[in-house]
Amino acid sequence: MQPKRRRNRKVDSITMKKLYFILLLGVLLISCGQKEYRIGVSQCQDDAWRQKMNAEMQRELLYHPELKIYVREAECHNALQCAQIDSFIREGVDLLIVSPNEAEEVKPAVSRAYKAGIPVIVADRRVTGEEWTAFVGGDNLAVGRMMGHWVQQKAKKAGRAQRIMEITGLPGSTPAVLRHQGLIENIGESMIVAQGMGAWLQDDARRVTDSLLAIYPDIDLILAQNDLMAIGATEALAKHHLTNGKRPAVMGVDGLDSGLQAIIDGRIEVTTTYASRGDMIIQTAVQILKGEPFVRDTVLETSIVDIDAARALWAVNEQNAHDVATIRFLQSQMDAYWQRSRVQTILLWVMLGMLVACVLVLVNYLLRNIARLTEETEITPVKTPKDKDVEDTLTPKMRAYIDAHLSDPDLSVELLSEEMGMSRAQLFRKTKALCGKAPVEIIREQRLKKAKELLQTTDWNIQQVAYEVGFTSPSYFTKCYKEQYGENPKK
Repeated sequence: MQPKRRRNRKVDSITMKKLYFILLLGVLLISCGQKEYRIGVSQCQDDAWRQKMNAEMQRELLYHPELKIYVREAECHNALQCAQIDSFIREGVDLLIVSPNEAEEVKPAVSRAYKAGIPVIVADRRVTGEEWTAFVGGDNLAVGRMMGHWVQQKAKKAGRAQRIMEITGLPGSTPAVLRHQGLIENIGESMIVAQGMGAWLQDDARRVTDSLLAIYPDIDLILAQNDLMAIGATEALAKHHLTNGKRPAVMGVDGLDSGLQAIIDGRIEVTTTYASRGDMIIQTAVQILKGEPFVRDTVLETSIVDIDAARALWAVNEQNAHDVATIRFLQSQMDAYWQRSRVQTILLWVMLGMLVACVLVLVNYLLRNIARLTEETEITPVKTPKDKDVEDTLTPKMRAYIDAHLSDPDLSVELLSEEMGMSRAQLFRKTKALCGKAPVEIIREQRLKKAKELLQTTDWNIQQVAYEVGFTSPSYFTKCYKEQYGENPKK
């Protein structure tokens, strides 16, 4: 008879697949880190001032490991900068920082990024219009006015108007335009007797100053629109013997380390601060990316730097450099630690995952085998008719073996199952199915049946009969006989 199957193995298989999926999902969720943001940085050129800005941004990134910046430099070419911005748009950066080369020329590319849904922070140099997200930079008009105020003081001290040489940056850049405009607001056009473009570069400024000094040897002041051009101008001055016998005072803009050192060395007289604040730019980027409130238009303050201020700023910068080096060292130590910790954590989770997988496999195995055993044991036993002898329900091979070994006291279920070529459990299930009794019960009943026959047909005593049918104890034989037939064995 076929066993009754009460457990659906297909359902068990689906359940185990779900367990494995949940385990895998849990490991993946644990291994996922926080969201990373990609920031494209488009610098108009690779001068000292922008190197300082880049360093400040990198320093601030130490506190924001979720940010990654990618810096590209346009070498003072508008077309190249526009192409680089378009490349950032195609790459789908999360935010764009742009320091424009020339405002009007770069504006279309900035607008394309803004319209593409990429937040744009304009740094240092403004672009016209409103298609940008935030601005962080100095007040170039205020810088120009401060330069004019310094000129006025020089004129007042000399008791006459000063003859000025102005060395400008790129003519289309907002710093060059606004610094000149602020200067003119304070002193007018008349004091500027010579003007040349240094394009923000030291070598260009040296060459243009050299040319202008040959034409205007009686200059009182040189106003350079950044420190690098101011230093270039002092290099040109060293080669010229001026007609008035006095070396003109030189003023720069930016307050870079090179400018501070030039003041301390006596090469230039003053500069004005023009903060790059790469750290503030990154802070604004974080606020924008995380949907926090931010200031749309941040204008940085400026001030005159003379020799006393230069020495103080130099000391501060040295301390900042030391602090940055310390932070980077600590960061490297922390990175190494977290790298080791990360590897150990991954190994731990791998081992844990393997352990859980093994447990799940074991549970699955047990469930399947328990189900199988349950199915195999849930068999409706054959009810033997009352008028039918148990012996008749046995297989001929089983009956013959039991009859042949009734007198053997060592006849056991193990020997019988071995003879029948099946396990003890299989023999148990078979005899239960055939006659509703266990093998040990069948062997005992067959022995007692034979004993009853011998007591009726022979003159053997009870002890002889007990030994003949495989009992090793006459008293135990008597006990079993009475349980089977309801009376003690007798002759």
